[in-house]
Amino acid sequence: MRRFTGLCVLGLALAAVVTVSRGAKPAGREPSILFNDKDKYWVSAKEMVHRSIPDLLEQHQSELRRGLAHAKLMRGNPDLREVAITFDDGPHPKYTPKILAILKQYNAKATFFVVGEMAEKYPYLVRAELAAGHSVGNHTYHHVDLTQIPPVYIAAELKACGQVLSRIGKKPPHLFRPPGGDYNDEVAQVAEALGYITVLWTNDPGDYASPGTDVIETRVIDKISNGSIILIHDGIRQTIDALPSILKYLQSQGYETVTVDQMLAHASQDSRTLGSKPTPPLARPASNRTGRRA
Repeated sequence: MRRFTGLCVLGLALAAVVTVSRGAKPAGREPSILFNDKDKYWVSAKEMVHRSIPDLLEQHQSELRRGLAHAKLMRGNPDLREVAITFDDGPHPKYTPKILAILKQYNAKATFFVVGEMAEKYPYLVRAELAAGHSVGNHTYHHVDLTQIPPVYIAAELKACGQVLSRIGKKPPHLFRPPGGDYNDEVAQVAEALGYITVLWTNDPGDYASPGTDVIETRVIDKISNGSIILIHDGIRQTIDALPSILKYLQSQGYETVTVDQMLAHASQDSRTLGSKPTPPLARPASNRTGRRA
């Protein structure tokens, strides 16, 4: 009965999303009332939290016990010496150009999970990311905790960001990362129904808290392994300062830095699900909350 109810809720959300997503703020248009800052749902949804990697893995075990299989990726092929560096929360006019310059200098590829309202303000930066051969994914339109809003709002957030990225990049995005790693079955079902693969991570240095350049570098390097997905952020000065040393280390150890799209293409069935049997490297967040945001 729970499964049937969930599918009904999902169906209603997707049926309503065409109307709701008119609030995606194309140029010159006012956002839908569903995106109004005064709406009761946004008060709690904007209080961003952050899921730890143990939380992600614990929730994955819960999924396995319940026989669930969401389209998601947390780790690449463990047999390949490659790593995916991912940047959340951009684009930022001050920091994104510096990140792109460093990546170019080291001939490294990355994936940018961008916030729709930021992409709409700085579309030229998203175009620069795509032109350099990086992947660009959906990080919702407003960067909110999707578990704190109704399914119709979830669909609207993804649709709104997706529309912005489609206009900029000329094709729909298919990679999605929930802010903070916060999602539940409804979020995963809505994302998959809209054609997205949910991308999580294996390596989180907590750069959002600005713990220090050396700390960020050490935390990343200490957790590197085949198929790692590194979570760092676009608007953190210390992250940019640490990035050259991280890239030098990866190259010295024979790791190739790839986009999430490349990682998906190389991933074995041991490290991904695309709507089929979930496997241990993939995860969904648990009920514990730690940290602040992703």
